[in-house]
Amino acid sequence: MMSHADNRTPTNRPAIDADLDDEIELEPTIQQPRGFPSSASESFHMALATSSMPSLTTETGELLRSRLKAATLFLAVAYGLFFLLGVVEPTSTHGQIRLFLGLRMSLCITVAALLASPVVLSLRQLRAVEYGFFGIMVLAIVITQYIAGSELIERGDQIRLVGLEKSGVLNFLVLMVLYGVFIPNEPKATASMVLTMAMGPLVVLALLSAKAAGSSLMTDELAVNQLALGNTLFVLLSAALAIYSAHVLHGLRHDLHQARKLGQYQLGDKLGEGGMGEVYLAEHQLLKRPCALKLIKPDVNTNPIALARFEREVQAAAMLSHPNTIEIFDYGHTDDGTFYYVMEYLPGLTVSDLVRQSGPMPPGRVIYVMRQVCGALAEAHRYGLVHRDLKPANILVAILGGKCDFAKVLDFGLVKLTATPDAPQLTADYTVSGTPQYMSPEQATATAGVDGRADIYSLGAILYFMLTGRPPFEGTNPTELMIAHARDPVVPPSHHRPEIPADLEAVVLRCLAKKPDDRYPDARALAAALAACASAGEWNDEKADQWWIDQATTHIQEASAPVPAAAPA
Repeated sequence: MMSHADNRTPTNRPAIDADLDDEIELEPTIQQPRGFPSSASESFHMALATSSMPSLTTETGELLRSRLKAATLFLAVAYGLFFLLGVVEPTSTHGQIRLFLGLRMSLCITVAALLASPVVLSLRQLRAVEYGFFGIMVLAIVITQYIAGSELIERGDQIRLVGLEKSGVLNFLVLMVLYGVFIPNEPKATASMVLTMAMGPLVVLALLSAKAAGSSLMTDELAVNQLALGNTLFVLLSAALAIYSAHVLHGLRHDLHQARKLGQYQLGDKLGEGGMGEVYLAEHQLLKRPCALKLIKPDVNTNPIALARFEREVQAAAMLSHPNTIEIFDYGHTDDGTFYYVMEYLPGLTVSDLVRQSGPMPPGRVIYVMRQVCGALAEAHRYGLVHRDLKPANILVAILGGKCDFAKVLDFGLVKLTATPDAPQLTADYTVSGTPQYMSPEQATATAGVDGRADIYSLGAILYFMLTGRPPFEGTNPTELMIAHARDPVVPPSHHRPEIPADLEAVVLRCLAKKPDDRYPDARALAAALAACASAGEWNDEKADQWWIDQATTHIQEASAPVPAAAPA
Protein backbone atom coordinates (compact mmCIF):
# COMPACT_ATOMS: atom_id res chain seq x y z
CA MET A 1 0.00 0.00 0.00
CA MET A 2 2.80 2.39 0.80
CA SER A 3 3.77 4.61 -2.07
CA HIS A 4 7.11 4.01 -3.68
CA ALA A 5 7.18 7.36 -5.41
CA ASP A 6 10.56 9.01 -5.47
CA ASN A 7 10.01 12.03 -3.24
CA ARG A 8 11.28 13.06 0.12
CA THR A 9 7.97 14.08 1.61
CA PRO A 10 6.36 12.19 4.46
CA THR A 11 2.72 11.89 3.53
CA ASN A 12 -0.41 10.68 5.29
CA ARG A 13 -0.53 6.94 4.90
CA PRO A 14 -2.68 4.22 6.43
CA ALA A 15 -0.99 1.88 8.83
CA ILE A 16 -1.19 -1.09 6.52
CA ASP A 17 0.88 -2.56 3.74
CA ALA A 18 -0.97 -4.25 0.91
CA ASP A 19 2.13 -4.91 -1.18
CA LEU A 20 2.12 -8.69 -1.35
CA ASP A 21 3.76 -9.04 -4.74
CA ASP A 22 6.95 -10.50 -3.31
CA GLU A 23 5.21 -12.89 -0.98
CA ILE A 24 5.84 -16.59 -1.56
CA GLU A 25 2.93 -18.80 -0.61
CA LEU A 26 2.94 -22.43 -1.69
CA GLU A 27 -0.04 -23.91 0.04
CA PRO A 28 -1.82 -26.83 -1.64
CA THR A 29 -4.25 -27.67 1.14
CA ILE A 30 -6.36 -25.89 3.69
CA GLN A 31 -8.19 -26.88 6.81
CA GLN A 32 -11.27 -24.81 7.48
CA PRO A 33 -10.55 -22.29 10.26
CA ARG A 34 -12.48 -22.76 13.47
CA GLY A 35 -11.83 -19.26 14.80
CA PHE A 36 -9.59 -18.16 17.64
CA PRO A 37 -9.56 -20.21 20.80
CA SER A 38 -11.40 -18.80 23.76
CA SER A 39 -8.20 -18.13 25.63
CA ALA A 40 -7.04 -15.86 22.83
CA SER A 41 -10.37 -14.16 22.35
CA GLU A 42 -10.47 -13.26 26.04
CA SER A 43 -7.41 -11.09 25.52
CA PHE A 44 -9.12 -8.80 23.04
CA HIS A 45 -8.64 -5.23 24.20
CA MET A 46 -11.64 -3.94 22.28
CA ALA A 47 -14.97 -5.19 21.01
CA LEU A 48 -15.20 -5.22 17.24
CA ALA A 49 -18.45 -4.12 15.65
CA THR A 50 -19.48 -6.45 12.86
CA SER A 51 -22.10 -5.94 10.18
CA SER A 52 -23.66 -7.81 7.32
CA MET A 53 -24.86 -5.84 4.31
CA PRO A 54 -26.24 -6.72 0.89
CA SER A 55 -23.67 -7.68 -1.72
CA LEU A 56 -23.56 -6.04 -5.13
CA THR A 57 -25.01 -9.23 -6.62
CA THR A 58 -27.94 -9.15 -4.21
CA GLU A 59 -28.55 -5.46 -4.85
CA THR A 60 -28.39 -6.05 -8.62
CA GLY A 61 -31.02 -8.79 -8.40
CA GLU A 62 -33.37 -6.63 -6.34
CA LEU A 63 -32.84 -3.62 -8.57
CA LEU A 64 -33.24 -5.67 -11.76
CA ARG A 65 -36.58 -7.04 -10.59
CA SER A 66 -37.99 -3.62 -9.69
CA ARG A 67 -36.62 -1.91 -12.81
CA LEU A 68 -37.80 -4.69 -15.12
CA LYS A 69 -41.25 -4.48 -13.59
CA ALA A 70 -41.26 -0.70 -14.10
CA ALA A 71 -40.13 -1.10 -17.74
CA THR A 72 -42.86 -3.66 -18.52
CA LEU A 73 -45.54 -1.47 -16.92
CA PHE A 74 -44.34 1.54 -18.86
CA LEU A 75 -44.51 -0.36 -22.14
CA ALA A 76 -47.88 -1.85 -21.22
CA VAL A 77 -49.31 1.64 -20.70
CA ALA A 78 -47.71 2.94 -23.90
CA TYR A 79 -48.95 0.04 -26.03
CA GLY A 80 -52.36 0.31 -24.36
CA LEU A 81 -52.68 3.96 -25.30
CA PHE A 82 -51.79 3.28 -28.94
CA PHE A 83 -54.18 0.33 -28.97
CA LEU A 84 -57.01 2.56 -27.73
CA LEU A 85 -56.09 5.16 -30.30
CA GLY A 86 -56.47 2.51 -33.00
CA VAL A 87 -59.87 1.52 -31.63
CA VAL A 88 -61.15 5.10 -31.40
CA GLU A 89 -59.63 6.13 -34.75
CA PRO A 90 -59.30 2.94 -36.85
CA THR A 91 -57.81 4.80 -39.82
CA SER A 92 -54.85 5.94 -37.72
CA THR A 93 -53.61 2.42 -37.01
CA HIS A 94 -53.33 -0.61 -39.29
CA GLY A 95 -55.48 -3.55 -38.15
CA GLN A 96 -52.59 -5.99 -37.88
CA ILE A 97 -50.60 -3.39 -35.99
CA ARG A 98 -53.44 -3.12 -33.47
CA LEU A 99 -53.38 -6.90 -33.10
CA PHE A 100 -49.67 -6.97 -32.34
CA LEU A 101 -50.03 -3.97 -30.03
CA GLY A 102 -52.59 -5.97 -28.05
CA LEU A 103 -50.30 -8.98 -27.91
CA ARG A 104 -47.33 -6.90 -26.77
CA MET A 105 -49.44 -5.17 -24.14
CA SER A 106 -50.62 -8.57 -22.88
CA LEU A 107 -47.03 -9.84 -22.66
CA CYS A 108 -45.97 -6.73 -20.73
CA ILE A 109 -48.81 -7.17 -18.25
CA THR A 110 -47.98 -10.87 -17.81
CA VAL A 111 -44.29 -10.22 -17.11
CA ALA A 112 -45.14 -7.34 -14.77
CA ALA A 113 -47.52 -9.59 -12.85
CA LEU A 114 -44.83 -12.27 -12.55
CA LEU A 115 -42.32 -9.75 -11.19
CA ALA A 116 -44.88 -8.31 -8.77
CA SER A 117 -45.77 -11.78 -7.44
CA PRO A 118 -44.10 -13.34 -4.39
CA VAL A 119 -42.34 -15.89 -6.62
CA VAL A 120 -38.62 -15.92 -5.76
CA LEU A 121 -36.37 -15.56 -8.81
CA SER A 122 -32.59 -15.81 -8.80
CA LEU A 123 -30.46 -13.29 -10.63
CA ARG A 124 -29.92 -15.81 -13.44
CA GLN A 125 -33.67 -16.37 -13.77
CA LEU A 126 -34.28 -12.63 -13.78
CA ARG A 127 -31.70 -12.24 -16.54
CA ALA A 128 -33.52 -14.93 -18.52
CA VAL A 129 -36.81 -13.05 -18.12
CA GLU A 130 -35.07 -9.82 -19.11
CA TYR A 131 -33.47 -11.21 -22.27
CA GLY A 132 -36.56 -13.18 -23.21
CA PHE A 133 -38.87 -10.19 -22.77
CA PHE A 134 -36.80 -7.71 -24.73
CA GLY A 135 -36.00 -10.32 -27.38
CA ILE A 136 -39.72 -10.99 -27.92
CA MET A 137 -40.37 -7.24 -28.05
CA VAL A 138 -37.75 -6.79 -30.77
CA LEU A 139 -39.04 -9.76 -32.73
CA ALA A 140 -42.65 -8.54 -32.41
CA ILE A 141 -41.77 -5.09 -33.71
CA VAL A 142 -39.85 -6.58 -36.65
CA ILE A 143 -42.75 -8.88 -37.58
CA THR A 144 -45.32 -6.10 -37.17
CA GLN A 145 -43.32 -3.69 -39.30
CA TYR A 146 -42.71 -6.24 -42.01
CA ILE A 147 -46.33 -7.43 -42.28
CA ALA A 148 -47.77 -3.92 -42.28
CA GLY A 149 -45.08 -2.64 -44.63
CA SER A 150 -45.57 -5.49 -47.08
CA GLU A 151 -49.28 -4.67 -47.32
CA LEU A 152 -48.54 -0.97 -47.89
CA ILE A 153 -46.05 -1.86 -50.63
CA GLU A 154 -48.68 -3.97 -52.38
CA ARG A 155 -51.12 -1.05 -52.16
CA GLY A 156 -48.48 1.43 -53.34
CA ASP A 157 -49.09 3.70 -50.33
CA GLN A 158 -45.72 5.42 -50.10
CA ILE A 159 -46.77 8.08 -47.58
CA ARG A 160 -48.02 5.56 -45.02
CA LEU A 161 -44.97 3.35 -45.70
CA VAL A 162 -42.60 6.21 -44.82
CA GLY A 163 -44.65 6.93 -41.70
CA LEU A 164 -44.58 3.25 -40.78
CA GLU A 165 -40.78 3.14 -41.06
CA LYS A 166 -40.41 6.24 -38.89
CA SER A 167 -42.75 4.87 -36.25
CA GLY A 168 -40.78 1.61 -36.29
CA VAL A 169 -37.54 3.50 -35.70
CA LEU A 170 -39.18 5.34 -32.80
CA ASN A 171 -40.35 2.00 -31.35
CA PHE A 172 -36.80 0.69 -31.34
CA LEU A 173 -35.48 4.00 -30.00
CA VAL A 174 -37.83 3.81 -27.00
CA LEU A 175 -36.88 0.19 -26.42
CA MET A 176 -33.12 0.88 -26.54
CA VAL A 177 -33.23 3.94 -24.28
CA LEU A 178 -35.57 2.15 -21.90
CA TYR A 179 -33.15 -0.76 -21.66
CA GLY A 180 -30.07 1.43 -21.23
CA VAL A 181 -31.62 3.60 -18.52
CA PHE A 182 -33.80 1.13 -16.64
CA ILE A 183 -31.98 -2.22 -16.71
CA PRO A 184 -28.89 -2.59 -14.45
CA ASN A 185 -26.20 -4.53 -16.24
CA GLU A 186 -22.50 -4.57 -17.03
CA PRO A 187 -21.58 -2.05 -19.77
CA LYS A 188 -20.50 -4.79 -22.21
CA ALA A 189 -23.72 -6.75 -21.74
CA THR A 190 -25.78 -3.58 -22.19
CA ALA A 191 -23.88 -2.69 -25.37
CA SER A 192 -24.47 -6.17 -26.80
CA MET A 193 -28.20 -6.02 -26.08
CA VAL A 194 -28.68 -2.46 -27.36
CA LEU A 195 -26.72 -3.10 -30.56
CA THR A 196 -28.83 -6.22 -31.14
CA MET A 197 -31.95 -4.04 -30.81
CA ALA A 198 -30.42 -1.51 -33.20
CA MET A 199 -30.25 -4.20 -35.88
CA GLY A 200 -34.07 -4.50 -35.80
CA PRO A 201 -35.03 -1.45 -37.88
CA LEU A 202 -32.14 -2.14 -40.24
CA VAL A 203 -33.41 -5.69 -40.78
CA VAL A 204 -36.94 -4.38 -41.43
CA LEU A 205 -35.61 -1.80 -43.86
CA ALA A 206 -33.59 -4.40 -45.74
CA LEU A 207 -36.57 -6.82 -45.95
CA LEU A 208 -38.99 -4.14 -47.13
CA SER A 209 -36.48 -2.77 -49.65
CA ALA A 210 -36.06 -6.25 -51.10
CA LYS A 211 -39.84 -6.70 -51.31
CA ALA A 212 -40.34 -3.30 -52.93
CA ALA A 213 -37.60 -3.84 -55.51
CA GLY A 214 -38.94 -3.05 -58.98
CA SER A 215 -42.15 -1.47 -57.70
CA SER A 216 -43.24 2.10 -58.33
CA LEU A 217 -42.22 2.97 -54.78
CA MET A 218 -38.53 2.56 -55.69
CA THR A 219 -38.51 4.91 -58.69
CA ASP A 220 -36.78 7.69 -56.74
CA GLU A 221 -33.70 5.80 -55.56
CA LEU A 222 -32.04 8.95 -54.19
CA ALA A 223 -34.96 9.69 -51.88
CA VAL A 224 -35.11 6.05 -50.79
CA ASN A 225 -31.39 5.97 -50.03
CA GLN A 226 -31.56 9.23 -48.09
CA LEU A 227 -34.44 7.87 -46.04
CA ALA A 228 -32.55 4.65 -45.33
CA LEU A 229 -29.36 6.52 -44.42
CA GLY A 230 -31.24 8.91 -42.16
CA ASN A 231 -33.00 6.10 -40.34
CA THR A 232 -29.75 4.16 -39.92
CA LEU A 233 -27.91 7.19 -38.52
CA PHE A 234 -30.79 7.96 -36.16
CA VAL A 235 -30.81 4.40 -34.85
CA LEU A 236 -27.04 4.27 -34.31
CA LEU A 237 -27.00 7.62 -32.48
CA SER A 238 -29.83 6.41 -30.26
CA ALA A 239 -27.95 3.20 -29.54
CA ALA A 240 -24.82 5.17 -28.61
CA LEU A 241 -26.87 7.37 -26.28
CA ALA A 242 -28.42 4.32 -24.59
CA ILE A 243 -25.04 2.60 -24.15
CA TYR A 244 -23.38 5.71 -22.73
CA SER A 245 -26.28 6.30 -20.33
CA ALA A 246 -26.05 2.70 -19.12
CA HIS A 247 -22.28 3.07 -18.63
CA VAL A 248 -22.67 6.24 -16.52
CA LEU A 249 -25.50 4.78 -14.44
CA HIS A 250 -23.55 1.55 -13.85
CA GLY A 251 -20.58 3.52 -12.53
CA LEU A 252 -22.78 5.60 -10.25
CA ARG A 253 -24.55 2.52 -8.96
CA HIS A 254 -21.24 0.80 -8.23
CA ASP A 255 -19.93 3.86 -6.36
CA LEU A 256 -23.15 4.11 -4.39
CA HIS A 257 -22.90 0.44 -3.45
CA GLN A 258 -19.32 0.92 -2.26
CA ALA A 259 -20.45 3.75 -0.02
CA ARG A 260 -23.52 1.89 1.24
CA LYS A 261 -22.11 -1.57 1.79
CA LEU A 262 -19.47 -0.31 4.20
CA GLY A 263 -22.10 1.01 6.53
CA GLN A 264 -20.98 4.03 8.52
CA TYR A 265 -17.75 4.52 6.54
CA GLN A 266 -17.52 6.87 3.59
CA LEU A 267 -14.87 5.76 1.11
CA GLY A 268 -12.36 8.20 -0.30
CA ASP A 269 -9.36 7.75 -2.57
CA LYS A 270 -7.72 4.39 -3.09
CA LEU A 271 -4.41 4.44 -1.22
CA GLY A 272 -2.94 1.23 -2.55
CA GLU A 273 -3.50 -2.42 -3.35
CA GLY A 274 -1.71 -5.72 -3.21
CA GLY A 275 -2.21 -9.37 -3.88
CA MET A 276 -5.29 -9.78 -1.65
CA GLY A 277 -6.61 -6.39 -0.65
CA GLU A 278 -7.26 -2.81 -1.62
CA VAL A 279 -6.81 0.02 0.86
CA TYR A 280 -8.98 3.14 0.82
CA LEU A 281 -8.97 6.36 2.74
CA ALA A 282 -12.25 6.45 4.65
CA GLU A 283 -14.10 8.57 7.16
CA HIS A 284 -16.50 7.52 9.88
CA GLN A 285 -19.79 9.25 9.14
CA LEU A 286 -20.57 10.18 12.75
CA LEU A 287 -17.15 10.57 14.34
CA LYS A 288 -15.65 12.29 11.29
CA ARG A 289 -12.47 10.36 12.03
CA PRO A 290 -10.15 9.59 9.12
CA CYS A 291 -9.19 5.94 8.89
CA ALA A 292 -7.84 3.39 6.44
CA LEU A 293 -10.16 0.66 5.19
CA LYS A 294 -8.81 -2.58 3.74
CA LEU A 295 -11.16 -4.41 1.41
CA ILE A 296 -10.53 -7.83 -0.07
CA LYS A 297 -10.41 -7.91 -3.85
CA PRO A 298 -13.48 -9.32 -5.65
CA ASP A 299 -11.38 -11.74 -7.71
CA VAL A 300 -9.86 -13.17 -4.52
CA ASN A 301 -13.14 -13.28 -2.68
CA THR A 302 -13.86 -16.87 -3.68
CA ASN A 303 -10.48 -18.14 -2.45
CA PRO A 304 -11.06 -19.80 0.95
CA ILE A 305 -7.41 -19.38 1.96
CA ALA A 306 -7.49 -15.65 1.17
CA LEU A 307 -10.77 -15.16 3.02
CA ALA A 308 -9.55 -17.08 6.07
CA ARG A 309 -6.28 -15.16 6.18
CA PHE A 310 -8.05 -11.85 5.78
CA GLU A 311 -10.28 -12.55 8.76
CA ARG A 312 -7.42 -14.00 10.78
CA GLU A 313 -5.35 -10.87 10.14
CA VAL A 314 -7.92 -8.58 11.72
CA GLN A 315 -8.48 -10.97 14.63
CA ALA A 316 -4.77 -11.32 15.28
CA ALA A 317 -4.18 -7.57 15.21
CA ALA A 318 -7.25 -6.83 17.35
CA MET A 319 -6.18 -9.19 20.14
CA LEU A 320 -3.00 -7.16 20.63
CA SER A 321 -3.01 -3.94 22.66
CA HIS A 322 0.61 -2.82 22.39
CA PRO A 323 0.84 0.80 21.17
CA ASN A 324 3.35 -0.21 18.48
CA THR A 325 0.90 -2.66 16.87
CA ILE A 326 -1.60 -1.47 14.28
CA GLU A 327 -4.91 -0.62 15.96
CA ILE A 328 -8.09 -2.06 14.48
CA PHE A 329 -11.27 -0.03 14.90
CA ASP A 330 -13.92 -2.10 13.17
CA TYR A 331 -14.57 -4.88 10.72
CA GLY A 332 -17.48 -6.25 8.73
CA HIS A 333 -18.51 -8.27 5.71
CA THR A 334 -21.23 -8.37 3.08
CA ASP A 335 -23.59 -11.31 2.72
CA ASP A 336 -21.49 -12.73 -0.12
CA GLY A 337 -18.39 -12.90 2.10
CA THR A 338 -16.66 -9.71 0.95
CA PHE A 339 -14.59 -8.79 3.98
CA TYR A 340 -13.17 -5.48 5.16
CA TYR A 341 -11.66 -3.95 8.24
CA VAL A 342 -10.91 -0.44 9.42
CA MET A 343 -7.67 0.65 11.02
CA GLU A 344 -5.98 3.81 12.20
CA TYR A 345 -4.74 6.23 9.57
CA LEU A 346 -1.34 7.71 10.36
CA PRO A 347 1.04 10.20 8.75
CA GLY A 348 4.27 8.38 8.13
CA LEU A 349 6.43 6.21 5.90
CA THR A 350 7.37 2.56 5.91
CA VAL A 351 10.95 1.59 6.65
CA SER A 352 11.14 0.53 3.03
CA ASP A 353 10.16 4.03 1.89
CA LEU A 354 12.48 5.72 4.37
CA VAL A 355 15.54 3.83 3.19
CA ARG A 356 14.58 4.14 -0.47
CA GLN A 357 14.13 7.90 -0.20
CA SER A 358 16.84 8.88 2.29
CA GLY A 359 19.35 6.04 2.17
CA PRO A 360 20.63 3.88 5.07
CA MET A 361 19.52 5.06 8.48
CA PRO A 362 21.85 6.20 11.29
CA PRO A 363 22.60 3.46 13.84
CA GLY A 364 20.98 5.41 16.66
CA ARG A 365 17.73 5.82 14.72
CA VAL A 366 17.75 2.15 13.75
CA ILE A 367 17.93 1.17 17.40
CA TYR A 368 15.29 3.76 18.35
CA VAL A 369 12.77 2.33 15.88
CA MET A 370 13.57 -1.36 16.30
CA ARG A 371 13.27 -1.32 20.10
CA GLN A 372 9.65 -0.25 19.61
CA VAL A 373 9.11 -3.06 17.11
CA CYS A 374 10.54 -5.53 19.62
CA GLY A 375 7.99 -4.34 22.16
CA ALA A 376 5.11 -5.05 19.78
CA LEU A 377 6.46 -8.49 18.91
CA ALA A 378 7.11 -9.38 22.55
CA GLU A 379 3.38 -9.06 23.21
CA ALA A 380 2.47 -11.01 20.04
CA HIS A 381 4.86 -13.84 20.93
CA ARG A 382 3.47 -13.93 24.46
CA TYR A 383 0.11 -14.85 22.93
CA GLY A 384 1.73 -17.44 20.69
CA LEU A 385 1.45 -15.29 17.54
CA VAL A 386 4.31 -15.56 15.06
CA HIS A 387 4.13 -12.83 12.40
CA ARG A 388 6.09 -14.74 9.71
CA ASP A 389 6.10 -11.84 7.25
CA LEU A 390 8.14 -9.12 8.89
CA LYS A 391 9.82 -6.90 6.30
CA PRO A 392 10.62 -3.18 5.86
CA ALA A 393 7.29 -2.59 4.13
CA ASN A 394 5.44 -3.94 7.18
CA ILE A 395 6.96 -1.48 9.66
CA LEU A 396 5.54 2.03 9.58
CA VAL A 397 7.46 4.97 11.03
CA ALA A 398 4.74 7.46 11.82
CA ILE A 399 3.75 10.59 13.72
CA LEU A 400 1.32 9.71 16.49
CA GLY A 401 0.12 11.84 19.37
CA GLY A 402 2.78 14.45 18.60
CA LYS A 403 5.53 11.83 18.80
CA CYS A 404 7.71 11.33 15.73
CA ASP A 405 9.34 8.09 14.62
CA PHE A 406 6.55 6.11 16.28
CA ALA A 407 6.88 2.55 14.96
CA LYS A 408 3.87 0.45 14.01
CA VAL A 409 3.96 -3.25 13.07
CA LEU A 410 1.59 -3.95 10.18
CA ASP A 411 0.02 -6.77 8.21
CA PHE A 412 -0.65 -9.90 10.22
CA GLY A 413 -1.89 -11.74 7.14
CA LEU A 414 0.54 -14.67 7.62
CA VAL A 415 0.33 -14.80 11.39
CA LYS A 416 0.61 -18.28 12.93
CA LEU A 417 -0.83 -19.34 16.27
CA THR A 418 1.59 -21.59 18.14
CA ALA A 419 0.41 -21.45 21.75
CA THR A 420 -2.85 -23.34 21.28
CA PRO A 421 -3.10 -26.83 19.76
CA ASP A 422 -6.45 -26.16 18.12
CA ALA A 423 -5.32 -22.93 16.44
CA PRO A 424 -6.63 -22.53 12.89
CA GLN A 425 -4.31 -24.08 10.32
CA LEU A 426 -4.28 -22.23 7.00
CA THR A 427 -1.11 -23.80 5.64
CA ALA A 428 -0.16 -27.38 4.99
CA ASP A 429 2.81 -28.92 6.71
CA TYR A 430 6.11 -28.48 4.90
CA THR A 431 4.96 -25.46 2.90
CA VAL A 432 6.65 -22.08 2.53
CA SER A 433 5.08 -18.78 3.58
CA GLY A 434 6.73 -15.40 3.81
CA THR A 435 8.85 -12.92 1.87
CA PRO A 436 12.10 -14.41 0.49
CA GLN A 437 14.38 -11.45 1.26
CA TYR A 438 13.52 -11.55 4.97
CA MET A 439 12.59 -15.19 5.54
CA SER A 440 14.17 -17.28 8.25
CA PRO A 441 16.00 -20.51 7.30
CA GLU A 442 13.32 -22.63 9.01
CA GLN A 443 10.63 -20.90 6.94
CA ALA A 444 12.67 -21.31 3.77
CA THR A 445 13.05 -25.03 4.38
CA ALA A 446 9.43 -25.42 5.55
CA THR A 447 10.56 -26.77 8.90
CA ALA A 448 7.72 -27.72 11.23
CA GLY A 449 7.38 -25.94 14.57
CA VAL A 450 8.32 -22.40 13.51
CA ASP A 451 8.25 -20.14 16.59
CA GLY A 452 8.97 -16.54 17.54
CA ARG A 453 12.67 -16.93 16.77
CA ALA A 454 11.76 -16.91 13.08
CA ASP A 455 10.59 -13.33 13.60
CA ILE A 456 13.89 -12.56 15.37
CA TYR A 457 15.71 -13.64 12.20
CA SER A 458 13.46 -11.41 10.10
CA LEU A 459 14.16 -8.49 12.43
CA GLY A 460 17.86 -9.12 11.91
CA ALA A 461 17.33 -8.97 8.15
CA ILE A 462 15.40 -5.71 8.55
CA LEU A 463 18.17 -4.28 10.76
CA TYR A 464 20.64 -5.22 8.01
CA PHE A 465 18.47 -3.40 5.44
CA MET A 466 18.09 -0.30 7.60
CA LEU A 467 21.84 -0.04 8.17
CA THR A 468 23.06 -0.87 4.66
CA GLY A 469 20.16 -0.14 2.32
CA ARG A 470 20.05 -3.75 1.11
CA PRO A 471 18.78 -7.09 2.47
CA PRO A 472 21.28 -9.73 3.65
CA PHE A 473 20.83 -11.71 0.44
CA GLU A 474 19.88 -10.30 -2.96
CA GLY A 475 18.56 -11.89 -6.11
CA THR A 476 15.53 -12.10 -8.36
CA ASN A 477 14.88 -15.80 -7.95
CA PRO A 478 12.85 -16.63 -4.79
CA THR A 479 14.22 -20.16 -4.65
CA GLU A 480 17.82 -18.95 -4.73
CA LEU A 481 17.08 -16.44 -1.98
CA MET A 482 15.56 -19.09 0.26
CA ILE A 483 18.51 -21.40 -0.33
CA ALA A 484 20.88 -18.56 0.55
CA HIS A 485 19.10 -17.92 3.84
CA ALA A 486 19.33 -21.60 4.72
CA ARG A 487 22.91 -22.25 3.54
CA ASP A 488 25.09 -19.22 2.78
CA PRO A 489 26.98 -17.18 5.40
CA VAL A 490 25.88 -13.58 5.84
CA VAL A 491 28.24 -10.86 4.64
CA PRO A 492 28.75 -8.58 7.69
CA PRO A 493 26.95 -5.26 7.24
CA SER A 494 30.20 -3.37 7.87
CA HIS A 495 31.42 -4.77 4.54
CA HIS A 496 28.97 -2.37 2.87
CA ARG A 497 29.22 0.43 5.44
CA PRO A 498 32.43 0.35 7.52
CA GLU A 499 31.10 3.00 9.93
CA ILE A 500 28.54 0.59 11.40
CA PRO A 501 29.44 0.07 15.11
CA ALA A 502 30.86 -3.35 15.94
CA ASP A 503 28.48 -3.94 18.87
CA LEU A 504 25.41 -3.25 16.70
CA GLU A 505 26.80 -5.46 13.94
CA ALA A 506 27.20 -8.28 16.45
CA VAL A 507 23.51 -7.94 17.37
CA VAL A 508 22.50 -8.12 13.71
CA LEU A 509 24.64 -11.18 13.01
CA ARG A 510 23.32 -13.02 16.07
CA CYS A 511 19.76 -12.40 14.87
CA LEU A 512 20.76 -13.84 11.49
CA ALA A 513 22.17 -17.07 12.90
CA LYS A 514 21.09 -20.13 10.89
CA LYS A 515 20.03 -22.11 13.95
CA PRO A 516 17.18 -20.70 16.06
CA ASP A 517 19.00 -21.68 19.27
CA ASP A 518 21.90 -19.39 18.31
CA ARG A 519 19.66 -16.32 18.05
CA TYR A 520 18.19 -14.18 20.81
CA PRO A 521 15.59 -16.26 22.62
CA ASP A 522 12.88 -13.63 22.34
CA ALA A 523 12.10 -10.04 21.36
CA ARG A 524 12.74 -8.71 24.86
CA ALA A 525 16.28 -10.07 24.81
CA LEU A 526 16.85 -8.45 21.42
CA ALA A 527 15.49 -5.12 22.69
CA ALA A 528 17.86 -5.30 25.67
CA ALA A 529 20.82 -6.03 23.38
CA LEU A 530 19.93 -3.05 21.20
CA ALA A 531 19.62 -0.79 24.24
CA ALA A 532 23.10 -1.88 25.40
CA CYS A 533 24.75 -0.71 22.15
CA ALA A 534 26.90 2.42 22.47
CA SER A 535 24.92 4.26 19.75
CA ALA A 536 21.54 3.68 21.45
CA GLY A 537 21.53 7.22 22.85
CA GLU A 538 22.40 8.94 19.58
CA TRP A 539 18.76 9.34 18.53
CA ASN A 540 15.97 10.76 20.67
CA ASP A 541 12.61 12.51 20.44
CA GLU A 542 14.18 15.88 19.63
CA LYS A 543 16.19 14.50 16.72
CA ALA A 544 13.16 12.63 15.43
CA ASP A 545 11.09 15.83 15.54
CA GLN A 546 13.78 17.76 13.71
CA TRP A 547 14.09 15.13 10.99
CA TRP A 548 10.40 15.32 10.18
CA ILE A 549 10.45 19.12 10.27
CA ASP A 550 13.37 19.11 7.83
CA GLN A 551 11.49 16.79 5.52
CA ALA A 552 8.42 19.00 5.57
CA THR A 553 10.57 22.09 4.92
CA THR A 554 12.26 20.36 1.98
CA HIS A 555 8.88 19.51 0.53
CA ILE A 556 7.64 23.10 0.85
CA GLN A 557 10.77 24.42 -0.82
CA GLU A 558 10.50 21.94 -3.66
CA ALA A 559 6.81 22.69 -4.15
CA SER A 560 7.42 26.48 -4.24
CA ALA A 561 10.45 26.31 -6.54
CA PRO A 562 9.83 28.20 -9.83
CA VAL A 563 9.15 26.08 -12.87
CA PRO A 564 11.97 26.54 -15.42
CA ALA A 565 10.90 28.16 -18.65
CA ALA A 566 10.57 25.89 -21.62
CA ALA A 567 13.45 25.93 -24.06
CA PRO A 568 12.67 27.60 -27.40
CA ALA A 569 11.61 25.22 -30.13
